[in-house]
Amino acid sequence: MKKLLIIILLFCIPLYFVKGLKSTPQTQETPEAQEKQCEIYVKVNGGEIALNEYLVGVLAGEMPASFHEEALKAQAIAARTYALRKTEYGKKEIQATTAHQVFETVEKRKEKWQSVFSTYENKIEQAIEATGNQVLTYDGELITAMFHASSSKQTESAKNYSGHDIPYLQSVSSIEEPLIETVNFTFAQLNEKLKQKLSADAYGNMKLARNDTNRIEQVTIGKVGWSGREFRELLQLKSTDFSVKWSTKGLEVITRGYGHGVGMSQHGANAMAKDGTTVEGILNNYYPGAQIEEANYCKEVGKQ
Repeated sequence: MKKLLIIILLFCIPLYFVKGLKSTPQTQETPEAQEKQCEIYVKVNGGEIALNEYLVGVLAGEMPASFHEEALKAQAIAARTYALRKTEYGKKEIQATTAHQVFETVEKRKEKWQSVFSTYENKIEQAIEATGNQVLTYDGELITAMFHASSSKQTESAKNYSGHDIPYLQSVSSIEEPLIETVNFTFAQLNEKLKQKLSADAYGNMKLARNDTNRIEQVTIGKVGWSGREFRELLQLKSTDFSVKWSTKGLEVITRGYGHGVGMSQHGANAMAKDGTTVEGILNNYYPGAQIEEANYCKEVGKQ
């Protein structure tokens, strides 16, 4: 009987202590703390900064802060998408020039905006915050969110610009009044820039062939030819939508629009916003078929 009692006690005592143990409470991370752990950092100008801080510098460098809030939101989403794709979510460095995206430091912004620095800085920060982690995707992948300053009635297609047909970078209508610039070149200046020895008469017989978006596709002078894109780059013209006027002194070149013309027109986005179009409508116009989605930073950071 004593042996049986001892066995029962030996069996029950551990159960008693197990039941009496209190589980150690696990601290739950707040959503803000989790988001901080998953923050994306961008390598630019030899340093590394948080993505949103980087985007402030990009919006300041790429779009006038005086533009409508919906246009700034569209630029924020396009710039975020471009940066994440180009850097592979922060793994690679990005250039701070037009080669990638223009980025202005806080010192540069203060110098540029001076007395309205706080106003413009807050306006840009609000546009970025309002778009959260939104990006543009096509078939589940980040798009190449190209943009430019101004178009003339319609944008350029990726196929015309680079030879690659991209579904979401087609030619679409753009409602803004295009930026127009007139530049004069003497024949000597033209020969220097084009690396030629062409006569004034040869320039007078210049032939311009336009593509389906009314931009210059081919320039032919005598037996020499250039694509519109090459000619624009050699003469440092604002766009490939141009016309020329010949005189005995040289050529007058009139350009319409500013930039390569592919993707979102920034002045067009502003004109649409002023007409009451939302950020969604602006992006749907300039990137047909692309979707606006929330990027999962935690998922991407986990891959690194």
